[in-house]
Amino acid sequence: MRHKLVLWFVLLIVGFLGGFILQYARLQQFQKELSVSTRQLGSCRSSEQLSQLRDKATMMYLEAVQQNYGLAGEHAKDFFDQAQRIVGATEDPALRNLLRDTLATRDQITGDLAKGNAAALAEIRPMLSKIQIEEALRMGEPNTH
Repeated sequence: MRHKLVLWFVLLIVGFLGGFILQYARLQQFQKELSVSTRQLGSCRSSEQLSQLRDKATMMYLEAVQQNYGLAGEHAKDFFDQAQRIVGATEDPALRNLLRDTLATRDQITGDLAKGNAAALAEIRPMLSKIQIEEALRMGEPNTH
């Protein structure tokens, strides 16, 4: 009788440990999948932010081409404000470096737009190109610019 009780107790412990190990292995697999999904989500967010910046930079450029310097200045303000927010929030070092370089041109571009100086186009164009190239690289497209 005592051997049966010990045997049942050992089987119960083995069954518990077997179930625990299987659940632990499943948990580890789910954590790996969650980690991959989290990285993909972060990459998608960075791409979305970069696309929004590209759109704002394009609007700024188009308004400057049409010599609507007031509207171009408003787009520039929005663009640089958003770039500043992204620099503070992103964990992507490549994006952060690109935006820091871009923010270095802020005073020159906004000053030229405020003066109605067409030289702003020469400063906006390379900045816009860098953003478009970075976006194309993130999207996996060949660089055509």
